[in-house]
Amino acid sequence: MQAAPPQLAAPLNQAAPLNQAAPLNQAAPLVARGLELPFPLVAGSPTAEVTPPRPLALLEALERSGDRTRRLWITQAYWKLAAAAAGVRFAAEAEERLALVAPGENADDLVLLDLATATARGESASAGVELVTAQQEIIDLVRLPVTDPPPWPVDRPLTAAYQTHFETIFAGRPATGRVRAIHRQLPLEYAALVARAEAVGAAERRFEAIEALHAKGKKPIGAVLTAHDAIVQQGEAFVRAVRAYNLDIAEYVMAVADLSVADERFATMLIGQPTPWRQPLAAVPFAASDRVVPVAGQSFPPASFPPSQANLPPDVFPAGTPALQIPPAVAPPGLPGGGGPANPAPNRFAPPPNAPPGAQFPAVDPPIGG
Repeated sequence: MQAAPPQLAAPLNQAAPLNQAAPLNQAAPLVARGLELPFPLVAGSPTAEVTPPRPLALLEALERSGDRTRRLWITQAYWKLAAAAAGVRFAAEAEERLALVAPGENADDLVLLDLATATARGESASAGVELVTAQQEIIDLVRLPVTDPPPWPVDRPLTAAYQTHFETIFAGRPATGRVRAIHRQLPLEYAALVARAEAVGAAERRFEAIEALHAKGKKPIGAVLTAHDAIVQQGEAFVRAVRAYNLDIAEYVMAVADLSVADERFATMLIGQPTPWRQPLAAVPFAASDRVVPVAGQSFPPASFPPSQANLPPDVFPAGTPALQIPPAVAPPGLPGGGGPANPAPNRFAPPPNAPPGAQFPAVDPPIGG
C-alpha cells in the first residue's frame, strides 16, 4: 500500500491489513442516511411542504463563485448546509418513530405520547428553519440563480481520518497557532465523530428492544420515550461532531493551498473524491443569471446520489493528479527576508479534466484580497 505524498494534506483510507480486523466506522453510512432527500416527509409535519431542492456539488459551488478568495467561506457554508440537511432528515425520522409507538391504555400514557409527538414536530420545524438559513447562505455566496430550487448537498462531509502532513508542509515556513491547534485536534474530532456514530447505533438498538417490550405490555411508555430521546440527543451530537471536523479541515486546507491551486485540487484535498461538475460551454464568465448546469446524472431520487462510501478515498490521490506545490515561505515584515507577498499570483482557471476536447471555457482572473 502506497503512502500519501508527504507534501499533501489528504484524507486517509480506512483499510486495514488482511490479518487485522478494522473497527467498523458507522459514521459514513449514518451521514449518507442523513443526506438522503427526505421528501415526502411525515404527513402533517411542519416541513412536509418544503420545496424539493436541487442537488449541489461542492465543486460546483466552488467554481460557480469565480472567486477563490471566498473558498473557505463557501466550503464551510457547504458543510453547514450538510449539517442542516441531516438535521431535517433525522427530525423526520424522529416523527416517524413516534408515530409507530403503541399509545398505551391509560390517559397518562396518551398525554406523554402527545407531548413527545408535539416536541418532535417542533424540532422538525426548527430544523427546517436552520435548513432554509443554510440554503440562503450558500445561495448568496455562490450566487445561484434566485429562480432555482434551494440547494441540497451532493458531496458527503468527510468521515475518514485525515492526514495533515503538518511536519513536512510547515518544515520551512511558519504556522499560525490556529493551524497548529487544528493539526492537534483533528484526530480527537475524528475519534469523537466515530464514537458519536456508535452511540447513535446503540441508542437505536435500545429503543427497538424497549419498544418491543412495551408493545407486549412489559415496559411503560415512559421508558420508550426516554430511549427515543437518547436517539435524538446522540444524533444531534453526531451532526455537530461531523460539522466541526469538516469545518476545521477546510480551514487547514485553506492555510496550506494558496490561491493558485485549482478548485478541483482544493476539493480533492478536502474529501478525496469530489463529485465532478461540468462548466457550461460558453465564452463568457459566469453571471447570476446563468443557467445552472446539473451534476452529471442528477435526479431527485436518492439513488442518483454518490454511494455512502464515496467520501472514503484511496491512500493516494487519483493517478495523474499533479502534486500540490507548496510555495516557498516568505517571512512576515520585520523578520529577515520579510516584506513580500505570502502567495504568488493565481493562475487562470484551467478547463475541468472531464471537459470535451477543444471546448472553450471562460478565462477568469479571480481577485485577491477584497
